[in-house]
Amino acid sequence: MSLVLGPIHHWMYGKIQTSGARESAIVSAFKSNYGSEADKILDQVYKKYPKSDAHKSLEELLANKPIHQGIQSLIVGVETREAATIAAFCAKYKDAAKIAAEAAHNHGVNCGKEAIKKNGLTPADCNNTAKAFEVMGEYLCDGMPCDRGAQVVAESEKSTSWDHESCVHEPYWKDAGADFLTMCDVVNEWIAGFGEGINPCIEYKREKALATGDPSCLSVFKIKS
Repeated sequence: MSLVLGPIHHWMYGKIQTSGARESAIVSAFKSNYGSEADKILDQVYKKYPKSDAHKSLEELLANKPIHQGIQSLIVGVETREAATIAAFCAKYKDAAKIAAEAAHNHGVNCGKEAIKKNGLTPADCNNTAKAFEVMGEYLCDGMPCDRGAQVVAESEKSTSWDHESCVHEPYWKDAGADFLTMCDVVNEWIAGFGEGINPCIEYKREKALATGDPSCLSVFKIKS
């Protein structure tokens, strides 16, 4: 792997692993709520979308594949499988979407708390929405670096907003047969949880969303008054 680009690849792999961990948290919630029936549903999902080996290094997973295409395939794999899993449970259980969103929120909280320790954040950092958004970028997979991911619209210590003109996740969710809004809710609950994990006073709001018919997405981190 390139000595120059290598760190970027591993940075991306860390984000992919976070997505995989969120999926695992959602699966655990489904198992807790639906018991043995959950395993039957998961068996069917994994036949079509096999689980990747989370213990393998990035070098092992990419092997001789072109690096960019290899990392992209890892993103597609984890996001499609997560969506297929949620879609399968939503098809059978009316409360599955809510359970998935709650699990995603709780996982986001844990990631926010982890970020405080990993990045050595000070109390002032934790009371800064611009810093919280910056650190979230180390965890939240929002496409490849060459994609137009989240773009900051306004940034300050007390309020930070960002937008998306397109959703990089939608094609994978669609291929998996998942509902666009349901999956958008899952990701947004994770974001809300992350902000809360950094600082319980950070409030997240999805003001606009492509999934609800808006022409673009608009999201905000804000310190509660």
